Amino acid sequence: MNDKDEELRTVLEDFNRKVNESERVQKLIKRWNTSVLMWSKDQQFGFVLTVSAGKITEMKKATSENEGNVKVVSSTATLLEMLRGKENIAHLYMDGVVETYGSEKDQIVLDAVARFLWS
Repeated sequence: MNDKDEELRTVLEDFNRKVNESERVQKLIKRWNTSVLMWSKDQQFGFVLTVSAGKITEMKKATSENEGNVKVVSSTATLLEMLRGKENIAHLYMDGVVETYGSEKDQIVLDAVARFLWS
């Protein structure tokens, strides 16, 4: 695992902790059972987060960019800033800096999670 892999893993672990400790977020995602791929397009690696019953229950290194029911794709630097709460995912998506793939409902849930965590 290289330094960028490790940095993204560390930031994702902190993000997971925040999600799993937030009652507001847990209520929002209590019926959301999915997998979310966070993919770095410049480094060609990522992690898959499994969401079940209001919690992120698993995080594993992705084996390809085709994993996950919901996909969030950007540069490593942008993913790090977004996951640290320094950049708003909705703005990044609207500006074309972050690509999200999944249903409209999934994208709304992702945006709401970000708002709850960093508002």
